[in-house]
Parts: sequence; C-alpha cells; structure tokens
Amino acid sequence: LGCLEMIKSGTTCYADQYFFMDQVAKAVEEAGIRGVLSYGIIELGSEERRRSEIEKGTELVKNFHGKANGRILTMYGPHAPYTCSKECLLEVKELAKKYGVGIHIHLSESDGDIQSTIEFQGDRPILVLEKIGFLGPEVLAAHCVKVTEKEMEILKKRNVKVAHNPVSNLKLASGIAPIAHYLRKGITVGIGTDGAASNNNLDMFEEMKVCSLIAKVRENDPTVVNTWETLEMATIGGARALNLGDQIGSIEVNKKADLVLVDLSSAHLTPLHDVVSHLVYSANGSDVTDVICDGRLIMLNRKVLTLNEEEIIEKSQKMAMDLVERAR
Repeated sequence: LGCLEMIKSGTTCYADQYFFMDQVAKAVEEAGIRGVLSYGIIELGSEERRRSEIEKGTELVKNFHGKANGRILTMYGPHAPYTCSKECLLEVKELAKKYGVGIHIHLSESDGDIQSTIEFQGDRPILVLEKIGFLGPEVLAAHCVKVTEKEMEILKKRNVKVAHNPVSNLKLASGIAPIAHYLRKGITVGIGTDGAASNNNLDMFEEMKVCSLIAKVRENDPTVVNTWETLEMATIGGARALNLGDQIGSIEVNKKADLVLVDLSSAHLTPLHDVVSHLVYSANGSDVTDVICDGRLIMLNRKVLTLNEEEIIEKSQKMAMDLVERAR
C-alpha cells in the first residue's frame, strides 16, 4: 500500500527504517521503485537483545543489498541514541564499514528525545555520537530538529546527511528544524514524510510546500528556503542524502532513468508562469500522471502497471479494520 501511494504521488526512491523489512523489500521489488531499507535496531543496553537485533539488521544487508537490479539497497538502522547503547552503535559502525552500507538513525527529534539521551548516555545525541566517532558521510540522520550551532558544525564537519520531515515534526509538536541554517552551511538535506502514524500521507508535493513555509516562519523571513532550494532537497538532495547523487535525483546523461510527469493544466495550476513555484506551492501528488523508474514505465495515465491498486486498497482496508476490532 505504501509503495502504491508513493507511485501514485510521484516518488520513485525512498528510505525506510522499521521492522519486517524482508517483506518491505519484496513489496519494493514488485512495485518497481527503489527502496533503501534498514531494520530498526532497538536494544536498550541489553547485551542479549543487542546480539539479536544486530543479527536481524545484518540479515537484511546480506540478503537484500543490491537486489532487484540494484533497486533495493540496505543500511543499518540503529533507532536512536536513546534506544541504542554506545556498544551497539560502535558495533553497527564497524559492520556498516565491513559491508559497505550506510547507517540510518533518528537524531535530536524533540526535547524529549534529547532528555532521554542525556539520561541514558550522559550527553546530547549529536555530542554522544561525536565523542564515540560514530558520525560520518554514510550516516543519514532523520529529523535533527533540536540542534545547537555547535552541533550543526559537527554535522557539517562529519558530512552527515539530514532527512527533514516537516509534517511529522509539526504533527508530533517536535519543533521546526533549522533548515535555512543547514543549507547556508552546506549540509546535505533531503525531504521525507516519516511514517503513516506521524504524517498520514506520503505526498512529497505537500511535504515540499510545508517544508518551505515553516522554514520562513522559523526565520521570520519569506525569502529563505526558496522554491528552487526546496525542489532540490526533494530530488537531488534526497539522492545525495542516500549517497546516490551520482546515479539518481536529476535528469542527466548516464544517470538512471527515474522520471515523473506532472499535468500542469489543472485549474489550481493555472495560470502557469513559474513551473518550480507551481510544483512546490500549488501541485499535489494527484497531479502526477506517469512514473518511470529504472527506465521502466510503472504508471501510465494514473494507472499503476506493476500493482493491482483495487485489490491492495480493498485488502488493506479489511486488514486495518480487523486490527482495530482485535485491539478493542
């Protein structure tokens, strides 16, 4: 269902950290899109659980990295510095280096996140990771909302990539990430949606609009995080955040053919005088008409060619209602 929604709204590549990732990989392969997948490791300082969790993360890397003609890639996914001990984080760092994959971690998402890390690790999240030598260009840090100037300099120095999830940060009242500052410092930023529980949809067009608007409010400046910067974060910025900027994220010779076609003739996109402004501020996922991933047409005239849309929606609704009934 997630892959279907992403195709329908024009997303061809995404990063995901959760559980049952072998099943996610199968869905990605069938859907025809790209997934950079990681198993969410949570060990809470337990040595026994650490072994089990890291083993699950390693199984995903071994079994799925590079599969589906390279459309499936993997990372290690230590959940956060408040749920993973220093020992766990250092072991993950070494394994990621051994297997040549990245690391996907939640970082400084909220005040509660930071307080929990101080109680568990003795310092703020970014400072903890810096002290143990964890940070580096292979690290994708989700959120980075509550970050000091000193911590921004660390992120820049270590070439850490930031996954900015503006709608999620608003829904959970986490705050507004200092995206304008990140961009000024040259920190790589990609835009994400976060999961269904903390956003409600996977529409990257909506995410672009919110990203740009809340950055202006935070800085009290309507000129910051302009439309070009926002579009870049959603495309080539996201690719660079996954260390795939040389392969995807822009339309260039020798890059993979991942393309989205958008119908700009609707009433809400008329009159058309600035395409980039329209894409960021006026368009939504339902304006996407065709999607190509890895040179393969996977949606034509709003019809997804790789998945049975009606069946997926029907089964998902039934499963969800069954879950709600059993949870009562």
